[in-house]
Amino acid sequence: MSYGLMGLRRDMESDALQGIGDLAGQQAEQKRSNDAIKAAEKSQQMSAVGAGAAVGMMAGAQAGSVGGPVGAVIGAGVGLVASFIF
Repeated sequence: MSYGLMGLRRDMESDALQGIGDLAGQQAEQKRSNDAIKAAEKSQQMSAVGAGAAVGMMAGAQAGSVGGPVGAVIGAGVGLVASFIF
């Protein structure tokens, strides 16, 4: 009978250790997913800033009164704000 209890104990310990290993793997996968989401958000934000700068530079060049670089800075700011809103 004690052999049966010893075997049951080993099985339970093995299952517990496997569960801990599975949990660690899930936590690592969650961290990788969170890091990927953060990188995608940063990329989208930079894209919005670049698009805003391009539009601002074109608008500034068309208007003639505000130079292209100044329009680009204003457009980049608008793109940055828009990336936080949307």
